[in-house]
Amino acid sequence: MQRTISGAEWGVMKALWESEVSMTSAEIVSRVKSERDRSPRTIKTLLQRLVAKGFVAYTVDSADSRVYHYSPKVTEEECMQKENRDFVSQYYNGDVGGMLARFIGDNDLTEEQIKSLSALLNAKMEDAP
Repeated sequence: MQRTISGAEWGVMKALWESEVSMTSAEIVSRVKSERDRSPRTIKTLLQRLVAKGFVAYTVDSADSRVYHYSPKVTEEECMQKENRDFVSQYYNGDVGGMLARFIGDNDLTEEQIKSLSALLNAKMEDAP
């Protein structure tokens, strides 16, 4: 996976990830259009970009060769991990601790969120070499 998914393409991928079966372009258009105000042509262009980038695969319908069935080639988790790594690398020079410190310092956290973050950090401390 050499490229990233744009914000617009993310909506198409989300529709594919949420489906348990492959989808036709018409089904994808219907699902994405109901969530975002995009034209069917735009959605199909985004789908083709995702195919070209290697994020989406397709098969040709056996009964009608004009119909394609699309499915994700990567999981949402894989994409989230890559996006997170790229974000930290680009904006924080790979310094995850610096990024976390900035996010925590710049935002108000509830007591529950603080407890959750503390538990995550404590678990990391236990796993550290």
